[in-house]
Amino acid sequence: MEAKGCAKPVVWKNSRRHFYWAVRARIAKSSALAHLAEAAPDTSFDYRSRLLYSLAGIEPTDDYRRTGEVLEKLDISQTLAQLKADRLLSKLIQLTKDDRKVALDSFTRLAENFSNEEKAALLTVLKPSEFLPHVSNAVKILTSTQGT
Repeated sequence: MEAKGCAKPVVWKNSRRHFYWAVRARIAKSSALAHLAEAAPDTSFDYRSRLLYSLAGIEPTDDYRRTGEVLEKLDISQTLAQLKADRLLSKLIQLTKDDRKVALDSFTRLAENFSNEEKAALLTVLKPSEFLPHVSNAVKILTSTQGT
């Protein structure tokens, strides 16, 4: 198989070690890619692979031991949270584009479940400015729900 170019030359003395690290690297990569796919199902496999390699600081051509060790130690929880937040944000934007009245009603109902501190933080973000005159209506609605 080596002569046909289907396999890399291998020293049989190290073959078990080679396959051990190949399996560990494959398992770590598959696990991380599955988590990324769950957080961002609309993305392509190639995008998720590039993202994973970028986060880990590795290349697809790196040896299996290095790949396995780096991927096993890699913490992608912040990236997963950001991907989930981005996905939710895009859904909210689409909902707002589809039907603004329903979206505003939903946001109002959502704000009713916030604590007073969360409402205050939201109001700080939504303070009216000359660049966002349409926000003042949302602030009035959120302010009226703050007492509930």
